[in-house]
Amino acid sequence: MKLLRELFHYLDVTAANIKIAFLSIIEYPANIIGWLLSNPIQFLVGFATIQFVVNEFGAINGWNYGQLAFLYGLSVISHALSMIFFVNGWFMGWWVLDGEFDRMLTRPMSVVYQFFFTNINIFGITDLVPGVIVFAYGCQKIGFCFTLANVFQILVLLVGATLIRGGVYLILGSTSFWTRSAIDFGAFTQELFDKTTMYPISMYPEAFQFILTYIIPIGWVSFYPVSGLLGIENGLANGQVATWITLFAGILTMLVAAGFFKLGLRRYESAGN
Repeated sequence: MKLLRELFHYLDVTAANIKIAFLSIIEYPANIIGWLLSNPIQFLVGFATIQFVVNEFGAINGWNYGQLAFLYGLSVISHALSMIFFVNGWFMGWWVLDGEFDRMLTRPMSVVYQFFFTNINIFGITDLVPGVIVFAYGCQKIGFCFTLANVFQILVLLVGATLIRGGVYLILGSTSFWTRSAIDFGAFTQELFDKTTMYPISMYPEAFQFILTYIIPIGWVSFYPVSGLLGIENGLANGQVATWITLFAGILTMLVAAGFFKLGLRRYESAGN
């Protein structure tokens, strides 16, 4: 009962934080319009580049245009979800330097939870727009069948992929406890995930594939589970098993990241001169 009460308490706090985040952004409607115009454009331009490459040179490592659209769309959707819930990991250096963890340490809630969920980035929803558009287009191109089982697999895939992204953000951000510098990991992580989740990683050298599969589980964000969904041989995990491995990898990555964060928090020295 105590565990359930605590869970419902966290859910209530999360709902309240989401409500506050929505109320704060509608105060500046012009800002919302700007994000709705700029964010989708960058991803749609990226997808147009893929279309150009496929039209000029043919399939990319055996993946046709519709399959790439499906892959790209799901990758952008998981990116958008990570922007909503986990983007704070990009800017943890500033939190460390400014002593923002002081208040969190005095509250009777998990510091990791507070770090991510007291400042939910509602603007990340603007990244969902191009992701959903491209994903829907890819589904239409390949004739994807939306059975209950397939929809469930997609949801499991997105949960796992989002947790992997969030875990990587948290691990990179937590290095600030040791470096004590305001390093912005935004550009680095954006490039890292863009170049490795929006294309089939089978097109990269085997050594790089090994790293993205077993060292940094980025391959499980989109390539392996999507190839499993579409029945494309990936040489490792095919069918539904790839989706469940993605979920497992996401949970494991987040647990490792939370442990690394707590280890770094021991070195936190609060605000000072």
